[in-house]
Amino acid sequence: MRQSIPFLSVGLRNASLLFTCLVMLFPTACENMAADEKALINVLLIDAPGDFDEVWLEILGVEILPAGTRGLDNAEWSYIPYTPSNKMVKVSDLVGSQRLLLGRQEIRAGQVSRIRLLLGDTHYLIKDGQQIMLQPAPNADERLTVEMDLQASAGFAWDIYLDINLAKSIQQNTSGGFTLAPSLRAFSMENRSELRGTIQPAEATPHIFAFTETDTIATLSAKNGEFRLRGLTSGTYRIHIQPQATHLDTLFSILVAPDSVYTLGNFRLSPSPIPTP
Repeated sequence: MRQSIPFLSVGLRNASLLFTCLVMLFPTACENMAADEKALINVLLIDAPGDFDEVWLEILGVEILPAGTRGLDNAEWSYIPYTPSNKMVKVSDLVGSQRLLLGRQEIRAGQVSRIRLLLGDTHYLIKDGQQIMLQPAPNADERLTVEMDLQASAGFAWDIYLDINLAKSIQQNTSGGFTLAPSLRAFSMENRSELRGTIQPAEATPHIFAFTETDTIATLSAKNGEFRLRGLTSGTYRIHIQPQATHLDTLFSILVAPDSVYTLGNFRLSPSPIPTP
């Protein structure tokens, strides 16, 4: 909420006179008033897993690019540290309702146009019980900065989600090892929607995909079978529940309206037919 300056609000009623005084006589007061317009930003990490038992990343924090005093002309990156002493994060667990708060910070209200994930040097996956170190791709740092468009109004708290797609981010290289080439998307839930549901049996651990003509969003069900697809824009989505080979796929379409939460209920997957000998 914009606040008035007490000693000016009594004596100056004319809008043009007020503007002239602020610009010519009290430029710092004008800037201080703008600086008091704060919005709280919460940065949350979620995951779209790949076919790995576990994935661990060393996370140092994030940077966001909010508006400056002259909009984007003098915008400066704002650093939000990930404060735990142990920076290793098991990102493969961040499915269903699970999400990790990377940090929160007050910023100048206005547009947030970019976000950057800051990683350390130690990353690995566990596959079939074996720990395998991840080597960064040559352009890994460039991939960690993503565009977004959030209008963070003053006096409110805003959640920014960072969704790391492990299936796309981890690539097997020619030497048999694995490369980390981060694939991220960033969004707030303003005017966006979420699909929720539960898969039975939970041990089918399916991938769940939401397709449009221009976008694909994916996740994996949690250990209890729960899944959530967050950050959907309005439109018709084709949903594909793709379990392991022990069960059959499920396909359906849903029309998504903005700023909505859809509870889809339980999906009981049919077992795959036993091959005839």
